[in-house]
Formats: sequence, structure tokens, C-alpha cells
Amino acid sequence: MTHPHPAVADYDASEATMDHNAISRESLMLSDEDVPRNGHGDLPVRSQRIERFSTTGLSPDERIDLWEQHNARALVALEARSLNGVQLEAAELNLRLDRLQFAHVRANPHVVQRDARQISRTPGENVAFYFTLFGEAFFYDEDGVHLQRPGVLLVCDTSRPFMRGFASGLQEFVITVPQPLFEQLAESRAPQRPVTMGFTQSIETNPHAGQLARLVRASLQGSDEEIATAESRALDLIREIFSADAQRAASSYRLAALAYIDRHLGDPNLSPAEVASHVGISERHMSRIFGETGVGPARVILDKRLEEAHRLLSMPNALTVGAAAKHCGFSSHAHFSRVFREKFEETPTHLRARTRTA
Repeated sequence: MTHPHPAVADYDASEATMDHNAISRESLMLSDEDVPRNGHGDLPVRSQRIERFSTTGLSPDERIDLWEQHNARALVALEARSLNGVQLEAAELNLRLDRLQFAHVRANPHVVQRDARQISRTPGENVAFYFTLFGEAFFYDEDGVHLQRPGVLLVCDTSRPFMRGFASGLQEFVITVPQPLFEQLAESRAPQRPVTMGFTQSIETNPHAGQLARLVRASLQGSDEEIATAESRALDLIREIFSADAQRAASSYRLAALAYIDRHLGDPNLSPAEVASHVGISERHMSRIFGETGVGPARVILDKRLEEAHRLLSMPNALTVGAAAKHCGFSSHAHFSRVFREKFEETPTHLRARTRTA
């Protein structure tokens, strides 16, 4: 359906019966500020490229039909049905990029399915990413039942039949990726069975999945300028999540970067940008690689300098504090003393004196 309809202009869905405060109680990698949790879970929108759809104001007889038509055009063609005779209350934000689709979806309890008959009618070959923010869901396919709770990403091939159910309602981010593009990024076939991974701090987390969820949210409420780079960033993150070669390369890059840092600690101009250039990757890519360990490259350089300075000042015939600082790449004595004390809870002068009198 392409003609204008009131549902496309209204995203309030104020009658939806969902406890959105439950979302903020999850330890999401999305911070409390990142999680949509105002009156009805809306995301503030700044771009005219964002399309809105809501069942609010529609007659009960046409809600499911129009909801199905909208999703067939904007995301994935699905058949929906409400539960326990309660009329469907649903709302969606959509962002169509050149090759990807982003969405923020919320609804009261219902069930959706994509069966063989529907796949034959709407054979779009996509890989769907479902980031659950609220409401436990089940995903059923030929492989069995998969439970999906808040903080879990489920990735599936939409050319295979499946059913999803939301007994307590849902709120989620969605990405759809054309199957050929996904296979190019992952350097493998689309997943034959659903793939799940955590994207929160409270669940075993894939850091790239967390970054991807934050990117979707930021894009759906971003300006046109911010949206312009969203697709390329999303493609990079999808590649990082699924490419085995990328995982092996990340480890190799990290080891090469650490070796370069060790060899150049005495250079006061040593920086993450220089290390990345030597290793042969962008500074942004290196930051993502080190981010997997929880410590960024700038902090790694500082910690290694401090540890080397501590070693030198702990020796019986220790260098002077100034000489040790210079040897480890510190150009400011005051800065060296401050960060040394923050890390080791004593000044470098005190450590040197204590070692000499031991």
C-alpha cells in the first residue's frame, strides 16, 4: 500500500498496554539515556527521512491488515494476529537506507508468522536482526523454540519459515539486510538456523552487537547528516560480528599494535593514530578492536608507560624520577607524578625512596 493513510502520520499508540519502565531496569549497553522510555516509549525524531506508522485511530477491522501491509513494504512480510481477542496496538519508526532498513517497533501482545505460503508470495531474501528491548518472546522454526529476552539479539534468514510470539508485548530494534549483501559481509552463507547473542552488560555480550543497537537508535533519532554515515557504519559492524576472518584479523592487529607500543614507549609523541597507521588500519578500527578488551588504545599506552616506570623505579639502583619519566615517554614531570599516583596510590618519589632504603 503506497497511498497516504492516517496510520503513517501517527506514532502515539497511546492505548498500547506495555510496561516500558521494565526496559530501563535492564542493564542494557544502551544507557538509561539511550533507552526509549518517555511517556509511551517514543524516540524523538529529527529527520524527515523517518517514516512513522501507528494503529492508533484505525478501526479494529483494518488494524492487522494495514500493519501487515506496512511491514511487508518496510521490513518483512508477516502474518499477524492478536491474542485473547484484544485489538492490536502497534507503532513503528522506519528508516530506509540505500541497502538496509532500520526500525523501532513496539506493540501489545500478539503473534506473527512467515510460512511457506507467504514466502512464496513475498520471496524477499533478507537476513533480519531483532534486538529485544522489552518483553520476552519466542521464536519457533524447524530447529525448535528459541526464547528471546531483553538484551538478546536474534538473527535469522527470512526466506525460511518461522513464528514469533510476544505474550507480554514487545519493544525492539530491527535491521533487515539483503541476503547477498549479508553473505558478502560474513563471507559465508546466511544463517541456516537462528543465531543469538547478547548486546547488554548483563548478558554475555558481543561488543559489536551492542554498538550496532546503539547505532540503530541514534540513526532513528538523528539528523540527516548523522543518518548519512549510518549505513556504512552498520555494514562495518555486521562484518565484524560475523566474519571469522575479521575475528582472526582483530587478534592479529591487536598483537601487532601491542608490540609496536612496547618498542616505542619512550617516544613522547606515540599516539593511537601512529600505532594504527603502523599496523595498517584506521584509528577508528583500532579503537573498536581494543574496545573488545574494555581498554582503549590511549589507555593501553598510558598503562604500559606507567608499568615500565614503576619497574624502573623499583630497581635498587633506580633512575631519578625525571629520568624514568623521560625514558617512558612522559614529557611533563607533573603529569607523570599525578597519573603515577592515581594508578599505584603512591608518588614516584616515594616509591624510589622506599626501594632505596629497603
